[in-house]
Amino acid sequence: MRAALLAVLIVAATMQPAAADGYHREDLRIPMAAAGPAGLEAMLVRPSGSGIYPLALISHGTPREQTARATMSPYGSYRQAIEFARRGFAALVVMRRSYGASGGRNAERSGPCANRDYLRSGRASAEDLAAAIQAMQGRSDVSTNGMIAVGSSAGGFASIALSATAPPGLVAAISFAAGRGSRADDDVCDEEALVRAMAAFGRTSRIPMLWIYAENDKFFRPDSLTGCTRHSPEPAAAPN
Repeated sequence: MRAALLAVLIVAATMQPAAADGYHREDLRIPMAAAGPAGLEAMLVRPSGSGIYPLALISHGTPREQTARATMSPYGSYRQAIEFARRGFAALVVMRRSYGASGGRNAERSGPCANRDYLRSGRASAEDLAAAIQAMQGRSDVSTNGMIAVGSSAGGFASIALSATAPPGLVAAISFAAGRGSRADDDVCDEEALVRAMAAFGRTSRIPMLWIYAENDKFFRPDSLTGCTRHSPEPAAAPN
């Protein structure tokens, strides 16, 4: 129930400005050998004060145009990070390899459209998230016990992949329209391979997950992923 409430609140956060007063914000570089000297670009937002706050790891999506990667920034999820900080989390937005100012090559390539290896893409994304978690373990203001993973689109897919080999302390994952390979409206490369990858991650995941898809989603249709889950609730309708 707590995960469901958080999901609703973060959706609401995208519809109105979020106040930033009373919060600590910090730009970070996450060390990761595969990301080279630059590491991974990240932003941390937590309540101000001297408390210890559970981590909320926020993962971004992937633009259809590869050239748009360089223009991405953790601040694209700033309002969402504030909403989690308002509820007592230390929200970390991390840019995966080759996105924004993060170093390293694009490790999420999954092959030609007709024959995709989405498992490889998801595992590469999860490696970046694991590096971010490891960097947080040495901090005095962040706890990785009771942490959650949150993401949209390819970021939701990354969060699901992370749950398949969940690091200690991960208690839940929330994904918004999780998936990969959308190249145009209602056109996903090798859709069956995407479903198989989701199912493969689910076979070893043992943490609660909340998946949110809209009936009018042009990227990933709710009915296309019902084979991944044992229980398929009615999809939530998107606002007009």
